Amino acid sequence: MFVKWRKIMSVISILRAANTGMVLTFLLFISAVLLTYVVDMNIPLYTTVFLHLMQIIMAGLFKVAYVVRLVSLKELGYEVR
Repeated sequence: MFVKWRKIMSVISILRAANTGMVLTFLLFISAVLLTYVVDMNIPLYTTVFLHLMQIIMAGLFKVAYVVRLVSLKELGYEVR
């Protein structure tokens, strides 16, 4: 009984981490998009390249966090669609 409760608590902490990861990567992605396309600044080329790479990396990490979220929800017994 104790082991099952401990497993549920670890799954809940993984779910919280996945949700936090999704929020953080989304905010970082949006900030990279805003800095790249919306803000009219004369930024160096290497900064522009870095911001474009950050968009790709943050999108990938968002997807990883979403998959972790789905797996943890399934472990908790929720229906995952």
